[in-house]
Amino acid sequence: MWEFGRVDSLEPEAIGEPGDRQFRVRVVAGPKTASLWMEKEQLAALSLALRRLLEQTKDIEEPLEPEPFLNTGAFPAEADVDFKLSRLGIGHDEAGTAVSIFAYDMDVAEDDSEASPTFSCQVTRAQSRTFAERAEEIVSAGRPVCVLCGGPIDASGHKCLRRNGHSERFVSLG
Repeated sequence: MWEFGRVDSLEPEAIGEPGDRQFRVRVVAGPKTASLWMEKEQLAALSLALRRLLEQTKDIEEPLEPEPFLNTGAFPAEADVDFKLSRLGIGHDEAGTAVSIFAYDMDVAEDDSEASPTFSCQVTRAQSRTFAERAEEIVSAGRPVCVLCGGPIDASGHKCLRRNGHSERFVSLG
């Protein structure tokens, strides 16, 4: 188990072109670094969960000025911790000033509710808010989604399953 404690930086990142992107969260805590690889849906779900947690605990006093991420310089080519996660969890301390993020490696069985997380870190409420905003920007920068079936629409069009794939008309970007 890697426990990073309070982090200096928590950054979502998409690598590649829409339709062929990989997603990760880059974590920096002092000299320690981590790359947590995930699916686009997991990044979107983490962003949504953080927003909900912040909304549910909004009565907690926060500093008026948002706390910026520290400029940690270039992220190393090889992080100290590097794995593809299977699931995520979040929580907060009793005072509500720190948000904890828990990540489980793919090697941990999905149904093993007793397993300890592979990685954990804590971020401030302001860092959580900034992360959620950036993650939402990254997720929405991908391919548009079909309003009928929820599938991605490529530049060449999309045969919608809701239309049984038989329609000659393609759902397109324009």
